[in-house]
Amino acid sequence: MKNMKSLLAVLLILMCFGCNKEKPEPKPEIIDDNYRNVYEIFVASFNDSNGDKKGDLNGVTAKLDYLEDMGYSAIWMMPIHTSSSYHKYDVMDYYSVDSDYGTLEDFDKLVAEAHKRSINIIIDLVVNHTSSAHKWFYEAKNAYVNGTSSKYVDYYNFQDFPAYGYTQINNSGKYYESRFVDTMPDLNLDSPAVREEIVNIMKFWLDRGVDGFRLDAVTSYYTGQDDKNVEFLSWLNREAKKIKEDCYIVGEAWTGDNVIRNYYSSGIDSFFHFSLSQAEGTLASIVRNSNPHVLFRTAVNNSISLTNGHIPAIFLDNHDTNRITGAIGRSKIERLKFVYGYTGMLNGCVYTYYGTEIGMVGSGNDENKRIAMLWDSEDTASLCRNPAGTTQAEYVYPGVKQQQKDAESLLNYHKKINYLRNKYPQIARGEVAFAGTLCTKTLSVLEKSWNDSKICILVNFATEPCEVDVSSLAGYDTIDYACINSTDKAELKSGKVTIPGYGIAILSVKK
Repeated sequence: MKNMKSLLAVLLILMCFGCNKEKPEPKPEIIDDNYRNVYEIFVASFNDSNGDKKGDLNGVTAKLDYLEDMGYSAIWMMPIHTSSSYHKYDVMDYYSVDSDYGTLEDFDKLVAEAHKRSINIIIDLVVNHTSSAHKWFYEAKNAYVNGTSSKYVDYYNFQDFPAYGYTQINNSGKYYESRFVDTMPDLNLDSPAVREEIVNIMKFWLDRGVDGFRLDAVTSYYTGQDDKNVEFLSWLNREAKKIKEDCYIVGEAWTGDNVIRNYYSSGIDSFFHFSLSQAEGTLASIVRNSNPHVLFRTAVNNSISLTNGHIPAIFLDNHDTNRITGAIGRSKIERLKFVYGYTGMLNGCVYTYYGTEIGMVGSGNDENKRIAMLWDSEDTASLCRNPAGTTQAEYVYPGVKQQQKDAESLLNYHKKINYLRNKYPQIARGEVAFAGTLCTKTLSVLEKSWNDSKICILVNFATEPCEVDVSSLAGYDTIDYACINSTDKAELKSGKVTIPGYGIAILSVKK
């Protein structure tokens, strides 16, 4: 009896502790539109499900709970089709999954499981060129050289004289367009048959549940002919949305803002905003500028004006660029956090390259930028094999498992920013107005309105705390925040907001 009483006493104490424990805030509902927190994955380096040291689609499926917990609501996978290269931008079969990655059934499972978690799937669609090993090109080149008939001759651009961007076929005096490398012959996008093939390819994947496409190298479709590129993109956009009305399309136009602005006339939903990205882009420059508010305001306004009603596509780094960790500084975790923090306050979709959330580095050749995702610093034997040609594989921060347990980690800060973007839909979608009288060189104050609701975002670019009187702004009574240190917080009292250094506060009206 005495033991029973002791046991009941212990249970009562535990119940009391449970009652006093603060409940975690519920996960925000993901709005079913194309404004998303997007996670870019190079499948081969992401996660291996079967022990062959190669990342695969089942490996991605196994990490969907992680991505959902982190607040990502879309995945963009670099090319998954059959290919002879490690990067798979030379497609041999548009209707397949590369055997290293799995099967179509594996893909279907990934899509189904992602959709259960409100995660959209975007895949790379490479239509500027195919692989030289594609059956279309094999038949086309043989027919052209031998003077025989084949419908596939019209699929490519052949000629009988040398020119820049053309490759000779086996000393035959016959040439084909190959603007990137000789193993990637350019498609003839004027061919009605090629356009029909592209429609069929899009339908095949959209019917399998794909939510959208990332278009590779759109400025190279017709080299040096932006107007023709825009015309082709307009056609592709129309055809995709005949199949799936809400199909999301984002294009890679690695060029200046003025050219990208023209490309938006095609109707494509998004183009990556390159001038904001990378080491010397506007976003990375903000944290080291003496007047950061002006640069931040420029980034916010420019990203909106550039898209002209479409969806901004914001990113810091990707598979073609040096990773942002090296650009900001390997040891400068406060800055690494904060750069992602204020980037996350911009409108549109924010794209995160796999591993950026744990501070992975990579520069130089392409392979160095696609090294294995570090899931567990204490279990490196399970890492995917790095691409052949990798010359550096450096991990300056711990793996996912270790960072998940560390309240001060880069990963947990990224998670907080993604959470705020999901909780406050105004961040990605809102109409923007800066509160000019409250802004200083080191403080940005802006309001975002969407669907009859409004929030106020305050970003303190200084390393020291600041106090802001927001009583001139109407009716805010609730505060949320993201701070560099987990023990810090922003406070709203009597119309004044106190924000720690490198802090972000969001004011709203209690519902």
